[in-house]
Formats: sequence, C-alpha cells, structure tokens
Amino acid sequence: MNARVPLVGVAVLLLSLMCAGHAVAQQADSTSAPIKLGARPHRGSVGAQLGGSWILSDKDYSEGAQPRLSISGQFGYVVSPRWRWQVSPYFTWNAYRVGSRAPFADPNFPAVTTKDLYLTQIVGANAQLQRQFQRGKFLWHIGLGPSLYRVVVQDDRKVLKDPVTKDLHQGQYLGVMGELGVEHFFKVLDNTSLEYTVGWQHTFAKRDDQFPSGFNSGLSFVEVRVGAHYYFDFKDKKPGGTPRRKSAK
Repeated sequence: MNARVPLVGVAVLLLSLMCAGHAVAQQADSTSAPIKLGARPHRGSVGAQLGGSWILSDKDYSEGAQPRLSISGQFGYVVSPRWRWQVSPYFTWNAYRVGSRAPFADPNFPAVTTKDLYLTQIVGANAQLQRQFQRGKFLWHIGLGPSLYRVVVQDDRKVLKDPVTKDLHQGQYLGVMGELGVEHFFKVLDNTSLEYTVGWQHTFAKRDDQFPSGFNSGLSFVEVRVGAHYYFDFKDKKPGGTPRRKSAK
C-alpha cells in the first residue's frame, strides 16, 4: 500500500472533523445562550467511555484487522465558555480475520503462516485542546492533540519477534488524534452528561532498524465510544457562588 494513501485519508478525516465542528459552532454561536450546563468555566471533569476501534492502515497492521473493544478515561478542565483541555488514558486492541497472511514466519511458531491468533494492542494516553459549543441541552466539542502509546503485536499470547533482528515487536510511539463529540445533559442532573464520540488516532509506529520484516508502518484507527461525564467544582460553594467559610471554633 502506498504510504501517501493513509496520509491523504488522515488529512481528509481531520478536515471533515474541523468542518463539521465549525458548522455546528457557527449555528450554536448564533442561536444559543452562554453555556449554563455543567461544563462551566473553571470546573473539572471526570468520565469514562466504552466503544469499538478498527485499524484502517497501514499494511500489516490493517490487512485482515477486525474491530474490538476500546476503553477510555477522561480528566478535564474547562478553561472558558469555548475552550477546555482533556487528558485521556486509553486501551484498545484488534484481532485478525482467520486466514489473513502473516508477513513473515514468527520464530516462536515457525510453521504458522497466518494471523489467526495475532493481536495488536494499543495502550497509552492522549492530551487534547477542545473547542466546545452549546445547542440547548447538547454540548458539542471538537478536539485535537498529541498522544503517546505503547504498541504490542502478539501471536498466540507471545510477543511477535522479528526474524532478522530478533527484537520483540513492542515499543512506545508518539502520535496525533482528533475527535468529534456531543454531550447530552440531564434535566435534573445538569452536572452529568451522556457523551457520544467519534474519533481518529494515528501512531508513528515505523522503526526500520528494529522491524524490517513486517508490522513496520504508521498505524491509524477509527473508533466510536459512548460513556458518562461528570463536572465538579474544585471548591465547595454556597448557592450564591461564593466559597464557603470555615466556621470558627
């Protein structure tokens, strides 16, 4: 597969996310009042999401890949009515279709020629700057940022070994990510939301000196997640909005 193809796909996806977010933002800015939901400035947030991921590129990572579960945590801070940041620990994996051809014979199992028992595991975290915009009880956001992931390729629960260098196929890699999400806040629980997210992530997992035999390319995957988000104040406040004073003893 030409290396330019996934890069073009990355650019198109990022542009689509930005255009979609910009379109919703324009409508929200022209029709909505200032944010009065739980995601108010100077508040923190925690959340968790479950979903599925699918490796789309490149080469050995994506050929025969099958979607599997993804898990994400969320720790954030609302900077202003329009901006917030978020840090997310993350884990996902993909299996492979029975009969998918392996790029080389694994020294652990030299007679095996397929990826029937292969797994690609991705664990790490990303950091995002998010632009948020409100429409009624819905809060939209578009986020972009860097990531740091550990990628491990396994064959029948043993880490794959390159037959030339004898290096185990695992390592830490930098990456980038983008997502588009929407939160629905409950009428009686305006600090709590149900969040839906569509995301894309790319990891720069190419190392020619370690893995010349295969599984040596960038790794891109898309995902869909759903979960809950809770917003909170860092200080206990009175109903009027001022911090409570400690009573004198």
